[in-house]
Amino acid sequence: MEDLGARVRALRLERGMSLRELAARLGKTESYLSKLENGKLNPSLASLKRIADVLGKPLVHFFEDPVIPVDAVLLDGQRRRIVVSPSLEYDILSAPNPQLALFKMTLKKRGTSGASFYAHQGIESGLVLKGKVKIVVGNKEYVLKAGDSITYRSDQPHRFENIGDEEAVGIWAVSPPTF
Repeated sequence: MEDLGARVRALRLERGMSLRELAARLGKTESYLSKLENGKLNPSLASLKRIADVLGKPLVHFFEDPVIPVDAVLLDGQRRRIVVSPSLEYDILSAPNPQLALFKMTLKKRGTSGASFYAHQGIESGLVLKGKVKIVVGNKEYVLKAGDSITYRSDQPHRFENIGDEEAVGIWAVSPPTF
């Protein structure tokens, strides 16, 4: 969380924005942003996506390791893990690049992507490996179980939740990497 907060602060300062200015543009308090930047707050995926949008960067920017070249092999144990919430984690499977993000999503029993819908540029495709996930895209609702896949325009508001009796696991691709 401290690294995430430091990256948000660095990008905010790079953009020449004060804490107050960013807070106003996000509809958040300065206290909220201060806690986030100091690693004392775990933002929702929707909040972090909004911060990324206001600062003009894809969400993955806050988590990528700029040292890894695009043609890198990421061995098990070398991947970056993003803990979005106590019930949602992502393991980034692809090296940082401007075209595609590939990740493994682990969603605890009854976990969600957050209370709010979110949207971003691009297309998403996912394959559920384990469990049962309800995905809502726009005004359509889909229930996917192990072996099912989905592709949708991610500029449509969307969210997901684990509706099964076990942890849900899936492999997801987002292009461009703006999730």
